[in-house]
Amino acid sequence: MFANATQMFSTMLRIAIVSTLFIGPVAGFAASHNGPGASMKGAGLVIFVSLQRNR
Repeated sequence: MFANATQMFSTMLRIAIVSTLFIGPVAGFAASHNGPGASMKGAGLVIFVSLQRNR
């Protein structure tokens, strides 16, 4: 049981690291281009609403 839990934790850690490597730069780029006066429109609004529904 302990070996299985360790293997599962290792797999989850790898998934988190790979996800961070792929999503991090895109999120940083998007955050740097989002000015203080920018309003949500288009795909950003659709993603925001769909994420809020899944909470």
